[in-house]
Amino acid sequence: MTARHFIASVALTSCLGALPAAAQEPSNSGLALGVRGAFGIPVGDSGTDLSLKDTFGSTVAPQVDVSYFFNRQLSLGAYFQYGIGSGPGDECADGADCKSKVLRFGIDLDYHFRPAGFVSPWVGVGVGYEIGSLEVGEGSNSAWFKLEGYDLGHAHFGVDLQLTRSIAVGPYISASVGQYNKGAIRLGDAAEISNDLSDDEKQIHVWIQPGVRVQFRL
Repeated sequence: MTARHFIASVALTSCLGALPAAAQEPSNSGLALGVRGAFGIPVGDSGTDLSLKDTFGSTVAPQVDVSYFFNRQLSLGAYFQYGIGSGPGDECADGADCKSKVLRFGIDLDYHFRPAGFVSPWVGVGVGYEIGSLEVGEGSNSAWFKLEGYDLGHAHFGVDLQLTRSIAVGPYISASVGQYNKGAIRLGDAAEISNDLSDDEKQIHVWIQPGVRVQFRL
């Protein structure tokens, strides 16, 4: 066997041996599923002379999100959050049955630093939509109302601990700025009445949410 044939044989053998490892290596791009748990702290006003805290209260907010990674660092995703609210303190403290919730959904663009490291910080921005509702009492003696509007913008920052190449877990904190522009109300068994809020009724509010996220690369 000549030297040329020997070198070609070694190169071919090395390439064939690397194929199984390459086939098992996860792609840099692809889908990821995230599951979060957060505590929502209300700041600002939901309407004229009505604070967000006294409308829906604080929330315990589980969230799911699906993201597409263009590479190991940049991802674009959609999220849905179901916030279980504590309700307005004054009304619920009197023994009334209060139920409040805040639904949030939208899109996020995230950037992941050091994706190959065990400790991987990340930051992101996004926009979305928000629907909050409150019900006090039951049956004919109940009062229900809803506010909805845009999440004008939010930012979040977190730190992932890369347990494996496909599984990461870590804390994060987010802050979102929103404004309600539509409202609806229903008293007892009467029909629901809805309308657009006036400019004076449109107030800026903020949700600050510390939490934990687990993300699975699919």
